[in-house]
Amino acid sequence: MSDLPDWTRIPPAERDRLLVSYCRAGLTAQAIANKFLNCSRSAAIGRLHRLKLKLNNGEPRPGGPGRTPVAVSQDSSRTLKPAPARRVSKLVQQTSSWRGANNPPATDFKARAEQRAASPGIVIKRENAFDPIPGTTPISLLDLNSTTCRWMVNGVHGRDDLFCGQPKEIEHSYCACHRAIAHLPPTIRQRAGLRSAERIS
Repeated sequence: MSDLPDWTRIPPAERDRLLVSYCRAGLTAQAIANKFLNCSRSAAIGRLHRLKLKLNNGEPRPGGPGRTPVAVSQDSSRTLKPAPARRVSKLVQQTSSWRGANNPPATDFKARAEQRAASPGIVIKRENAFDPIPGTTPISLLDLNSTTCRWMVNGVHGRDDLFCGQPKEIEHSYCACHRAIAHLPPTIRQRAGLRSAERIS
């Protein structure tokens, strides 16, 4: 067996006397815990705290963590250099917004209003959604590519498998006119129906 006193079986008065002597000797909490059996560093720290004892006689440890204080110079003539200007990457300069280079940011209300006024746009009613757009010749499936609108139209006779053929943005399937029809926000009644269905299920 070990000749070290057992932390759990030693009388409290004897334990406190030993703690005081070890603390005055300048031992660390781990070194004090090693002087006892069944004692953790946290148990030693807790008991020292309850006895209102400070490790190393209350003085900070030499070489402890943290930065060394910098001496403040009395020379007030030194001025701070301004921070260097942040460089903006060329990619950000080219496309100032996630919408693309030609679209102003959402917060630039004046520029967005001018953009809306400049582009008349073609408004298609839902009843005429499958009619060809005036001024655009519908194209066949073989002529369809990644830059043309894929909205199916009835064609001249109403029986042909033809597509809109308007130019479109690469990331979308349809041109702006047909995209406005394809993705309508739900009406109040449709939203209410969806909410009721969610409640039932």
